[in-house]
This record gives sequence, C-alpha cells and structure tokens, in this order.
Amino acid sequence: MMDVDKVAKHYVGIGSCIVIVLLTIALLVSALRPEWNMTAPIWVSTCFSVVFMLSFAFLWRWISINNKESLTTLYSVVSGLRMVLALFTMFICFLVVGRDAMFPYVLVFMVFYLVMVGFHTIYFSKVTNRQ
Repeated sequence: MMDVDKVAKHYVGIGSCIVIVLLTIALLVSALRPEWNMTAPIWVSTCFSVVFMLSFAFLWRWISINNKESLTTLYSVVSGLRMVLALFTMFICFLVVGRDAMFPYVLVFMVFYLVMVGFHTIYFSKVTNRQ
C-alpha cells in the first residue's frame, strides 16, 4: 500500500524543482539576449506549469483515495486536457500580443510543456509500476 499523500507531495516537490530549474535557465538566456524579450513568455509558461502540476497532484490524490480504479482513465484524460489547455493558453497569448510576437511564447512554452510532460510520464509510470 502506497502513501498517497507522500506520492503527491513528492510529485509536487520534484515538479517544483524542475520548474525552478527551467525558470532559472530561461531567465539566464533572457538576460544574455535582452533583444529576444522573453520575460512575459517565461512567466506564462511558468504559471501554466505550476498551476497544472498543482491541479493534477490534487486531482490524482483525490482519485487515488476515493476511486483507485479510475487512475488509468485519469492519466488518459489529463493528457488531452493538458493539450487543450496549452492550446487555449497559446490562443489567449496570440489574442493579446498578436501573430508577430508569438514565436518566443511558443518556443518557451513548448520547452516547459515537453519537459513537464516527460516528468509526469516518467514519475507516474514508476508510481504505477510500484503498486
């Protein structure tokens, strides 16, 4: 029997460290290349990553406690939901900044997105295999 609270806190802890590392690297690149003007894209990507990670940890914990049989469905649904929310976030950025300023948003967002998807996949495949 796994300790659900411990697994959820561990997920948030490691995920937060990954986001902090990504944020630090992005801010360093932004400082070295100020003409790229990546401050807003960095914060949009960071906020999306943190909010989604915390939301998923809470949801995973709740489902693990209340309906463990639904975890497989949760993993499938979350993949699609993350993609839809990412597209929606990029669409809002597009509406705010316009087409010509979207390249830094897409570039930074995709790095954060892919790293967090990779982390999520690896972490929960190990959690699932331990059960």
